[in-house]
Amino acid sequence: LFFTGILAFSAETQNKSVYTSTKEKDCKRPTGKFRNLYPYEEENTAVECPSYKNYRIFKVFQSGREWIDISDGTSIWTTSKEVMGGDFGTWPHIKEGVAEWRVAKSGEVKALIFRIEAYEDELTGTFQSRLYVIGFDKGKPKLCGIVKTNEEAAKTADRGNCTKELSLKK
Repeated sequence: LFFTGILAFSAETQNKSVYTSTKEKDCKRPTGKFRNLYPYEEENTAVECPSYKNYRIFKVFQSGREWIDISDGTSIWTTSKEVMGGDFGTWPHIKEGVAEWRVAKSGEVKALIFRIEAYEDELTGTFQSRLYVIGFDKGKPKLCGIVKTNEEAAKTADRGNCTKELSLKK
């Protein structure tokens, strides 16, 4: 699909990171069956961002809030409950930049990491952010944790043991 990545290698875990863009200029309206699942409406829509291997990721916008949906081409899982239920800030949105894919030496996708930013104080316009770590267990995405730093995110992703299954999009 749209692959723009940079590889980094970690000798400690034998996993590497592949980065794909979540910048608005690199994301497009979904195509095929996904276009019908994410119709364009002014306050509710989605764009598909570059992804890795057979996965597809969508930035979903709904009434001023954003989250990521993940598809393997057949099923679609949503992070909406995890992002909307976050215990920090208001008006969550995807911090534009990159999504990080943790990939095993074999090429198997182990995790997806993305940053959500939310208002800490709407009056002053200050933000805070968290990294959402989504692990893949036999291809099914599960929440591994919500952390503050890139180092914590990589460790959480590489540790695995993710237990909270993401909801299927209906």
